[in-house]
Amino acid sequence: MTPRALATGDWIRAVERARSVLDEAPQRMVERPAAVSPVVYESWRRSRMHGVSPHRVRPAVVDDLDLNSQVALVVEPVVARNGAALDQASCALSLTDHEGCVLRRWVPDPELAKRMDEEGIRPGFSVAEMHLGTTSAISLLSNKPVLIRGPEHFVDQFRDMTCAGVPIVHPVTRRTVGSLDLTCRFADTSPLVLPWLMELAAQIQKILLTKASRRERLLLDAYLAHNRDSRHPLVALDQKTIITNAAAARLLGGLDQAMLWEHAAQSLRAHSSGPRSVVLSNGTRVRIVTWPLTDGPDLAGAVLMLKKEPEYQQVGRQVDVPALPGLVGRSPAWRATCREVARLSEDAERVLVVGEQGSGRTAVARAIAGPGEIRLADAADADARNAGDGQRWLRGIEADAAGSAETLIIRNVDLLSPALAAATDAALRRWPRGRRIIATSATGPMDSASPSPILDTFSEVVEVAPLRHRQEDLALLLAALTSRLIGDGPAVRWMPDAVQALSRLEWPGNVASLEALVKRMVSRCSGGYIGAANLPADIVAHTSWRRLGGLEQAEARMIVQALRETGGNKQRAAEVLGIARSTLYRKVRSLGLDLSSTAY
Repeated sequence: MTPRALATGDWIRAVERARSVLDEAPQRMVERPAAVSPVVYESWRRSRMHGVSPHRVRPAVVDDLDLNSQVALVVEPVVARNGAALDQASCALSLTDHEGCVLRRWVPDPELAKRMDEEGIRPGFSVAEMHLGTTSAISLLSNKPVLIRGPEHFVDQFRDMTCAGVPIVHPVTRRTVGSLDLTCRFADTSPLVLPWLMELAAQIQKILLTKASRRERLLLDAYLAHNRDSRHPLVALDQKTIITNAAAARLLGGLDQAMLWEHAAQSLRAHSSGPRSVVLSNGTRVRIVTWPLTDGPDLAGAVLMLKKEPEYQQVGRQVDVPALPGLVGRSPAWRATCREVARLSEDAERVLVVGEQGSGRTAVARAIAGPGEIRLADAADADARNAGDGQRWLRGIEADAAGSAETLIIRNVDLLSPALAAATDAALRRWPRGRRIIATSATGPMDSASPSPILDTFSEVVEVAPLRHRQEDLALLLAALTSRLIGDGPAVRWMPDAVQALSRLEWPGNVASLEALVKRMVSRCSGGYIGAANLPADIVAHTSWRRLGGLEQAEARMIVQALRETGGNKQRAAEVLGIARSTLYRKVRSLGLDLSSTAY
C-alpha cells in the first residue's frame, strides 16, 4: 500500500468491510479480501484460533519478568541519543522481549501515555498476538518489519491507532531477542516510521555484537573460520548458543538441533572428535566431525561439520534399512541390529539376542520369529536354588516340544545355572528339526565371566544396542510408545524441548524405562502436548548438563519442585527453599540445570 493509498477512504472502507470475518470461526476464514495483506489476514486467523475477542482485550500480566535484561540495558542509551526525534513526534516507543512482553516504554506525549496506560500497554505486560491479536508484535513471529494501520488491527479498540514493529536479532546467535514497536494515532501514520525503527534496531545489534560475551565471540570466530565453503552444513554450538549456516539450516529440524547439541556434549565429554554417523529426523544420514573450541584450559563449545552419506536419498527415504515389524528406529546402532536380523539364514534354528535389560531384546526376538505361533518362557522363573522350580522348568520345555508352536523364545537364558543350562540344552536338542529357538541374554557367548554352557550352542547372535546409544531414535520411540498406549484416543505430541531434555538421561532401564515414563506422562497429559515444562521434577533434575552426585540430585529435585510449585517465580521459589534469590541462581548454574527451555 503506497503512502497516497494510505490516506484514501476507499482503502479504509474496504478493510472495514473485510473485518466482518472476525466474528467467524477460524475454519470459515478462507478467502482473503484483496484489501487485506496476507501477513495481516494470517494474523487475524491465528488470533481467532487463540480465542482473542475482536471487541475488547486486555494485555496479560507477566510475573517475574526480567525488566533489566541485556537487550533492555543496550536499548536505553540508543533511545536517549535519538530522543529528539521521538520528542517531536506524537508517538510512543516500546521495547519487548522475544515473547512480546513489554520491557521499556518511552512516551513524550502525555495524552498518548494516558491512553496506553488505560489499555495496559506498559512494562510488565504481554502484548503478544495470543493476548492482543494483530499488532506490531507479530514481527516477532515473522522476523520481519511490519506496519499495522488502523483497521488492520484485530481488536476494535485499536482501530484508531497505527503501530510499527521491527525484530531485534542477536548478531551472534541470530535469534530474535526482542522488538522495537512504535505506536501513534492512525491520523499521524507516516511511511517513515519503519525505516527509522530499522535504523534503531541496526544500532542496537551493533552494540549487542560489541557486548557479546567472550565465549559467544569465540564461538562466532570459530564458526567464521570453519565456514569457508557455505555449501557444506556447519554448526557451531555450546550449552546456550547454536550458530548454523544456510546449508545446515535447510538440513536440520528442531529435533535435529537438539540431538546435535547432545551429540556434541557427549563427544566432548568422551574426548572423541569423530567422525560419527548420525541419522537426522528426515532419514538423511550424515557423518559428523567435531572440533572442540577451547578458551585457554576451558572447553568453550564445539564446531560440527556435517556431510551427507551417499547410501541415503535426499528425500529422506532410507534405501538399505531392513525394517523389523512393529519396531522403529533409524540410528546407526538400530540399523546395525536390523541388518544382523536380515542376514540370518532361514535355516538358522538357534538365535541368541544379546542386549541390556529393557533394551527391547524380546521385541526383536518376536520380530525374528515372524507371524507364526510362539511359545514364550522366562528363565528368571527357574530358580536354581529350588530343585522343584528347576524340574518344573525342564518339564515345561519338554511340554513345549510336544506342542504346536513354531518358535520358542526363552527370555533371560543367561540366568540359568550351569547345571540347569546344560539340562535345558539337552532337552532342546530333542526338539523336532525345523523349529526355531530364540533366546535373549544380557551377555554373549564370549562375554560372561562364568560362561553358561547353553550360550555357545546358538549359531547366530544378534546384538541390540542400549537406548543411550540410540539417541536419534528417541523421538520415534516416544511417538510409537505413545501411539500404542493411547490407541484411538486423542493424539499426544512430544515437543522438541522435552525430547532434548530426555536425551541427556543415561536410561539404565533402556526402552522399558522410557515406556514407563510415557505411561506416566500420558496419564496426566491434558493439553495434547508434552513439553519440558511437563516433565516430572525428578526427571528434570537428572537432565543436568553434568553428572550429579546423590546429594546434588536431591538438591536439584528440590529446586525444580520449588520452581514448579511457584509457577517459575524465582523469588518465591527462593523463599520456599529458605535461600536468597542470588543463591538460587548460583545453585542452578553450579548444578548445570537447564531452565532456559522450561516454562513453569
